[in-house]
Amino acid sequence: MALPDLTTDGWLPPGLHAAPMAEVKARFGGGAARQRHLELLRQVVTAARSYETIKRVLLWGSFVSAKPEPNDLDYSLVVSVFHHTTVVAPEHRRFFVPFDARQFYGVDRGYLVIPDYPLERHTELLDFVCRDRHRSPNEIVEINLRGEFAVDRVVP
Repeated sequence: MALPDLTTDGWLPPGLHAAPMAEVKARFGGGAARQRHLELLRQVVTAARSYETIKRVLLWGSFVSAKPEPNDLDYSLVVSVFHHTTVVAPEHRRFFVPFDARQFYGVDRGYLVIPDYPLERHTELLDFVCRDRHRSPNEIVEINLRGEFAVDRVVP
């Protein structure tokens, strides 16, 4: 389940690319700025694993590109339809609650609620995530937290 090579302009091919945290670290963890973003990602993934309702971490933007010093770490969380009933621990709110994240980081951080069913809605929202504001295919790296992959997949 290896990430594809970057294109000649330094981006992953468009689509949703599954990767374990170790591969993300190996591919995108070089350099001081990347190390800072990688540490934030490690904290997010570690905290997310504490909540059964958080299923995946999606990464996009310059962090998952060849840019030597990305400005930030763009991520969202895919959660179950029952996530709204989850109590987030105070130390994790800066990762998972947009208001708290804005206070802590000074930028918006949020998560996407992508329901497991009905399948049509799940597919529709996943397609939305995999496109930029101009509806062009986007490159997304998906870190799965629950080991739900049966096979490798790329969603164009």
